[in-house]
Amino acid sequence: MNSIHKTHRWIYLVLTIILVELIGGLSGILAGNIRSDYLALQLPPLAPPAGLFGIVWPILYCLIGISGFLLVLDSPTSKAKTTNISLFIGQLFLNFIWSIIFFAGNLYWLGLAVIILLDITVAVCIKQYYATNKYASYLLIPYLAWILFATYLTFSVAILN
Repeated sequence: MNSIHKTHRWIYLVLTIILVELIGGLSGILAGNIRSDYLALQLPPLAPPAGLFGIVWPILYCLIGISGFLLVLDSPTSKAKTTNISLFIGQLFLNFIWSIIFFAGNLYWLGLAVIILLDITVAVCIKQYYATNKYASYLLIPYLAWILFATYLTFSVAILN
């Protein structure tokens, strides 16, 4: 993708962000009425208001999309590109299924297992991506911080409910 004209890079960047946003949105749709389900749960201390999720996730999905774009653009070898894209797809898949498992399935303990795998995968992504593009790595730090907090919430909800 390095040989792509700069104008086309912007198009690919926007398309990557839109794709990641759509995947996140589809997960939310398939998970059901997340807001009402969240409000019906016994929540732990530090649980944020339901409206905060609708603000945070689109921002995080945008950062994830930019990170993915940078990886494809800058991966120095086909092996690095394959590894980076596989990790990217893996974390996106875990992110996608978590809401469905947790909210639509009410499978809180399975949701905890999935989010722990997501935490590990995103941490590995950050470490792996640093060698390819530091910015792609840095862009995932807020995502990791948020899902670590979500892991606390998931664990707490599993215990309380």
